[in-house]
Amino acid sequence: MRLIRVLKRESPLTVAREVLWRARREWNKRRAIGRLERPGRFTFRSVPYYNPNLQALSEQSRVLIVAFADEIRAGRYPFLGYGTAELGTRPKWNLDFVSGAEWSYVRRGSRECIRHDGSDVKAPYELSRLQFLPVLGKAHVITGADSYRQTAKDLLSHWIQSNPVPVGVNWTVAMEAALRAISICFLLTLLSPFRRDEQPWIATVTRSLAQHLLYIEANIEFSYLLTSNHYLSDVVGLYCLSMFLDGERMTARRREYRQRIEAEMAKQVYEDGGDYEASTGYQVLVTQLFTTSLLLMRAECSAPPAPAFVERLRMMFRFLNTVASASGELPQVGDCDDGRTELLVDDLQQMIECPVRERNSLRVPNLLGLGQRLFDEGAVAGDDAAWYGLTETTRVPYPKPKVNLASVGAITVLPKSGIGVLRHGSAELLLLAIPNGIVGKGSHTHNDKLSFVLRVGGQEVFCDSGTGCYTRDIATRNRFRSTAAHNTLLIDGAEQNRIDVGPVGLFVLGNEAAVSPIQQGRGALGCFLRASHTGYCSLGVTHTRTIRAFDGERAFVIEDELEGAGVHDFEFNIHLAPNRSAKVAVAENRIMCRILGDRQVQLTVTGPTGLQGSTAPSLVSSTYGVTVPAVKVRFWGTAAVPTCITTRISWVNVTDMKSGQPDSKKEAKICEAVAEGDCRA
Repeated sequence: MRLIRVLKRESPLTVAREVLWRARREWNKRRAIGRLERPGRFTFRSVPYYNPNLQALSEQSRVLIVAFADEIRAGRYPFLGYGTAELGTRPKWNLDFVSGAEWSYVRRGSRECIRHDGSDVKAPYELSRLQFLPVLGKAHVITGADSYRQTAKDLLSHWIQSNPVPVGVNWTVAMEAALRAISICFLLTLLSPFRRDEQPWIATVTRSLAQHLLYIEANIEFSYLLTSNHYLSDVVGLYCLSMFLDGERMTARRREYRQRIEAEMAKQVYEDGGDYEASTGYQVLVTQLFTTSLLLMRAECSAPPAPAFVERLRMMFRFLNTVASASGELPQVGDCDDGRTELLVDDLQQMIECPVRERNSLRVPNLLGLGQRLFDEGAVAGDDAAWYGLTETTRVPYPKPKVNLASVGAITVLPKSGIGVLRHGSAELLLLAIPNGIVGKGSHTHNDKLSFVLRVGGQEVFCDSGTGCYTRDIATRNRFRSTAAHNTLLIDGAEQNRIDVGPVGLFVLGNEAAVSPIQQGRGALGCFLRASHTGYCSLGVTHTRTIRAFDGERAFVIEDELEGAGVHDFEFNIHLAPNRSAKVAVAENRIMCRILGDRQVQLTVTGPTGLQGSTAPSLVSSTYGVTVPAVKVRFWGTAAVPTCITTRISWVNVTDMKSGQPDSKKEAKICEAVAEGDCRA
């Protein structure tokens, strides 16, 4: 049924091309089997992807890189969401080290690896991306110690011996092979040049890289119906491999895959820099993939990157800086599985120093710092850029972009991506009117239309719930992408976009909720953002949300208008960031709520007669596979449509927190009334 729905939206020509392509790909797979055993003559080609300026590397970065490498030497493997897994120096590469499940060493397809028995194939995939190898290589460069070099060589040899192509779970998805190949290439350039006694080892690794190249080409995840981060990973991996290998058709391959990368930039990234998969987590991965491509192009030196490619990558970093907090933390929007092309110091610091429940995979100041060194975008600086020779005095002078983000005073709008940012004093509110991913075909979209994220003093107060997991637990997967998991209205218990609850629906979402462009403006009293969506048209209801900031008031006012006809149930969930709680007091048509924590925030909700409110336990997931207990404030009622629900959010300025007092007598009275359960204030 899903395939039928997709095909109905395509032209007959596109469908015919897709059918022919799939038949050709199956033929390519069969043809490749023999070549994988005899890949031909290839040699390793050292490319100056890294140009380390160790003097510009901070002591903290040195310590973290070496500490992470020491964990790997001891057989302990840190992951953002899984914690540190004790797997030994000869790990089981086919093991889900969370559930204990193993995959047998037989040839299989990717769908056969998803077993719905509590296991998650992403665990062995994540381990076999081998992204710890370049960290070992960096530790070797920093310290000169041969032990890090030898550990990296031993682990890579063991992986190659344990995973003969194309057998086993780690040879089922081209994207996984591509990300793994990138890690291997990065390791080799850090260890290069190689000694005479290392020549047999480098010959074995080079043969494996050639097999990776042929495997990815035979199993490339292209489609005329859609392309995503999977296909992009494939072509970036192939471009990287063609850069680091000399052999048959390598010059032609470099040219072809570079062109494909530039084509995907134009296709997958909006003019305002947003990735079209509707996810900040995948925005990070895709930004890293394109940045890796740019650095490879720079190392190739044969021709400069296309100006349009450079400009769009700059806009990707501008997107990140627009939605990030001052400390470089992005909001969780859509799916996030902690995917990386290369581990940066941000990741190492969290994995080494932070308890798992306090981690956030979208805390990426060093990635923003890399963009700052490349494009002078943003104020956050990090010294990962020093590995590429990018320092304050060696910033690449790329031209300024021609496309500017729409801004009016305190408002910034990413019009294609569907995110509006409204800043007011020490607070900022992000309105999410994000189109369903990949023109409605995407698999990483959540039902978050007209949801919002609130920060006060740079810290999230109201947050997005995150992702939870993918295939390990169907109920958890669907819970975190549901409408109720986001700070928006739920009408008659219906989802904004249809969620298929069975196993085949884990990466399927309907396309009912079309969002309007975000309107913005400024009037005599302040400024506003406004958008609507069509997810409840089948109920005869349209939801429009307006967010206002009034001059002279430390408050946002949210107006939720329901237009249409009939009587409908409504529910408004607001999810609190972890370690926050709330007190609620209910009146006939007004609810007052005080948010407790390190910021004093108050809510006043007014609406139809009979409006109810309470707090309830909830869950928040800021790294893949981990959920943290949290609290949500829930408002609900029944009303004849049209109707309007108004929510006033006020806060205490950071400067007023020293005294612990609200900034006005009115807010003091509300706080006192809520604390005492008195609704008459």
